[in-house]
Amino acid sequence: MKPLKVGLIGCGAIGQAIAEFLAKEFPQRARIAYVCEHQPQKLEGLCKKLRIHPQPENLKTLVRQSDFIIEAAGVSAAGEAAAYALKLHKQIMVMSAGGLLTDQRWCHEIKKSRGYLWVPSGAVAGLDGLLAANEAGLKRVKLITRKPPEALLGAEYFQKKMFPRLSGTKPVRVYRGSAKRAVRDFPQNVNVAAVLSLAGLGPVKTQVEIWTSKGFRGNTHEIEILSDAGEIRVILNNVPSALNPKTSALAFYSAMALLRRIFSSTRIGT
Repeated sequence: MKPLKVGLIGCGAIGQAIAEFLAKEFPQRARIAYVCEHQPQKLEGLCKKLRIHPQPENLKTLVRQSDFIIEAAGVSAAGEAAAYALKLHKQIMVMSAGGLLTDQRWCHEIKKSRGYLWVPSGAVAGLDGLLAANEAGLKRVKLITRKPPEALLGAEYFQKKMFPRLSGTKPVRVYRGSAKRAVRDFPQNVNVAAVLSLAGLGPVKTQVEIWTSKGFRGNTHEIEILSDAGEIRVILNNVPSALNPKTSALAFYSAMALLRRIFSSTRIGT
């Protein structure tokens, strides 16, 4: 069996790490054949590190020619890539789940597609319980995220509002609202909110709170799920990723776990 031709959208730190994982773990099942990357130095770095020579392509050409697509470029590319891949009945794994909320053209395409949309759990646990609770009848899904100030600086939300004054280690709530608005205003910080929305009540009904403090060191996510089957509460204290300090290390490891699930013959869990 010939290995699947993989198209990689985005050669940043996450994209390169995923490519390395595939090359190491599944060399007979998949190979990076095409790449979409606007910064030549990043593509050169990937080719040098893995000793490969993928064809540089634009997004649509990459999708047309690939058997399996991996999006690791950011929210601005996720929705377009997913919609086009599903239109052509392809398989695509989307890392930037927030882009699936801001650009929902893929919702129309997936209804008639023979393709597959894969979304890693990211920096969240308990998705199996949420999916089961959704079948039972969901009543409420709430995410409380706690991050250090430096992880929130630069968010679009603070282009319109002043960053709060922090006194000592006292926690300050900087946002409360729907996941839909949170993904728009904090696109680099609340991928968890997007994943929960896709698995549960949707972006409008999923509630989000974001807190910060000088005393916070890592990323903490507290998830509250209420359904007719009972109540689920999950708390994660995540270490920031060495690849991107604005996200959690668990986000990358969940991508590895999903790829292992896709390319291996073992299926464990919901």
